[in-house]
Amino acid sequence: MFQLLRTFISVYETHNFTRSADSLFLSQPTVSAQIKKLEEMLTVPLFIRNGKQEILPTAEADYMYPKILKILNEWDHAVKKVSQQKNLRETCVIASSHFCAVYYLPKLVSHLLTAFPRVDFVFKVSTSDEIAEWLENSKIDIGLIEQVDHHKEFNKTTLAMDELVLAGDLSSEYWLLGNDDLSLRQLNQHYLQNHPIEPKIIEIDTDEMIGSMLKNGVGQSIVPRCTLDPSIHFSQLPKDNKRHFYSIVRRDNLRENIVAINQKLQLLAEKLF
Repeated sequence: MFQLLRTFISVYETHNFTRSADSLFLSQPTVSAQIKKLEEMLTVPLFIRNGKQEILPTAEADYMYPKILKILNEWDHAVKKVSQQKNLRETCVIASSHFCAVYYLPKLVSHLLTAFPRVDFVFKVSTSDEIAEWLENSKIDIGLIEQVDHHKEFNKTTLAMDELVLAGDLSSEYWLLGNDDLSLRQLNQHYLQNHPIEPKIIEIDTDEMIGSMLKNGVGQSIVPRCTLDPSIHFSQLPKDNKRHFYSIVRRDNLRENIVAINQKLQLLAEKLF
C-alpha cells in the first residue's frame, strides 16, 4: 500500500511516468500499473493521460496529494523513531522568513537546544507564502512568518512585534527598496503611493545591505527599528508602524515534541522580545 502512495506522490510531483520510474528505480509499466491499481481502489481517476509524455493531475489527485503526503511523513517519522529506539531522537523542521531568521531566530536557538536535547533541529528560510505551503503539505513542523491572514487551518501565536520607522537621510532623493522581505517592500510601496513624493528608486536584495547603505548616508527607507545602527537618523510613522511575527503550526499536528517546542517558543518570545 505504501509503495502505491509513494508512486502517486512521485507521479503527482513530476507529471511524468518515466521520470517517476527512474526516481523510484521501477519500470515505467510498473509505475503505470501501480497508479491504475490505486485509481481502482479509490474508484476515481487521478491523472489525465493526454497522449503526450506529460500527464495532468485531476481534482481528486489535488485533494489527495497533501493528505497522502502527510500519511507518508507520519509513517516515515514513526519508522525512523522505532529504528532509533536506543536514543529516541526526533526531528523538528522550523522554517522562518528571512527577517525572522536574521533578527529573531538566532536568539531562540540556544534555548531550544538546551530544552530539547533529543531533538534534531532543521532550520529553513523562505517567503511567508512558501512556508505556509510547506506547512500545509506537512513538509515542515513550525513556521515563523509575518503574514497568516488567509491560512485559517493553522494555529497562530504572536511571538514578536517590531516598530517600523522612516530612516536615513530624509531629504535624500533616493529611496531604498528591498527584495527579500515582501511585506516590508509592500509597505514601502504603499507609503510612496500615498505621499506626494517621487524619489529615485534603488533596488536592493537584502535588508542587511539596506542597513549598510543607510549607515553610509545613502538614501532613505522604511525599516524595522531593531535593525538600525544607533548612528542612523529616523522618524516615527504616524500609522502602519507596527508589524507582528507569528509562529504557525498545523491544527492537526499532535506530535508531543512539536507542541512542546511551539509552546517553548512562545514562552521565550515573551521573555526575549
